[in-house]
Amino acid sequence: MSSKTDLKNIKSLENSTGWKTLRRVMEAEIVTAAMQIADNPNMELNEINFRRGAIWAANRMLEMPLRLTTKLEAEIALDKDDSAKPLD
Repeated sequence: MSSKTDLKNIKSLENSTGWKTLRRVMEAEIVTAAMQIADNPNMELNEINFRRGAIWAANRMLEMPLRLTTKLEAEIALDKDDSAKPLD
């Protein structure tokens, strides 16, 4: 697929009700994981690190459409620059 098609698909995903539902659920899960760390002062370090990792991964997933959009827009801009230059 081309970068333009991929960008269109990512924009469509971001605006879909499915993504909004997933985002709402993931944000609630992130808060739950954070609260479990905060509410349990005797939690083992390995468990804390596991929950921190889960929070980090969930945040990265929620950022994915924005990150992909930025990457694809840069690719499209670079392709435009390349096609506008005359070949030597």
